[in-house]
Amino acid sequence: MEVVVAPAYRPIESFIRSIPQGDYPREQVWRNRRNTVELVRAGETLLVVKKYKRPTIANCIIYTWFRKNKAQKAWEHANLLLAKGFETARPIAYVVIKRYGFVHTCYFISEYLPYPTIDQAYAQCGNEEEKHRLVTAFIDYTIRLHNAKIVHRDYNPGNILVHCEADGYHFTLIDINRLKVGRVPSVGECMESLEMLGMNLQGMSDLLPLYAQRRGINEEEATNYLLRFRHFHRIRSYIKRKFKWLIGK
Repeated sequence: MEVVVAPAYRPIESFIRSIPQGDYPREQVWRNRRNTVELVRAGETLLVVKKYKRPTIANCIIYTWFRKNKAQKAWEHANLLLAKGFETARPIAYVVIKRYGFVHTCYFISEYLPYPTIDQAYAQCGNEEEKHRLVTAFIDYTIRLHNAKIVHRDYNPGNILVHCEADGYHFTLIDINRLKVGRVPSVGECMESLEMLGMNLQGMSDLLPLYAQRRGINEEEATNYLLRFRHFHRIRSYIKRKFKWLIGK
């Protein structure tokens, strides 16, 4: 078992090492098709434990020899974001279980942040002026991310948390094992990321001009990229549904 713990959390290292046994009380549990996320308490500390779905046999080999596993990537990306001045849940630890020498199960442990998601925050805005301030702040934040050579490849509303301070809105990224880093992204890459917000066309027609203006890119080019990616993702989803139907799932 490989265990990496942030120095500040060494006092709860024994609890972290016990996580794979699963013998601890859960405050709350969220599940989807791929992963399980739990809110747990270690003494006075609230932690979020993310257990990644066991990889396929092919990915077990890939994560063992050729590519970093998801927990390690989430750990490294969290430290990268914090070092660059972007907010994310502070990384506490990651755990990798191996069987027969191959990566089997991975856990990423982070601090708990009691913030609403961006769609929840938008719904709570009291008037159109406040909504505009939130959207403008979000666009500026997104451009700052892209200019810092960071693209979140799962940029959906559930992965973007919001809290308001005296100096305005602050945004926090979670579920960060899928980041593209290292170079300023192209217009197409930025639009593919924004398309994941899942906004309707009216919402995008309000958001895109602001993004294009503040980023200094051609609005028509950006719109064409976004519509192309939306069409591609719809076709891919349709094919996946048909394939699952054919195999009886």
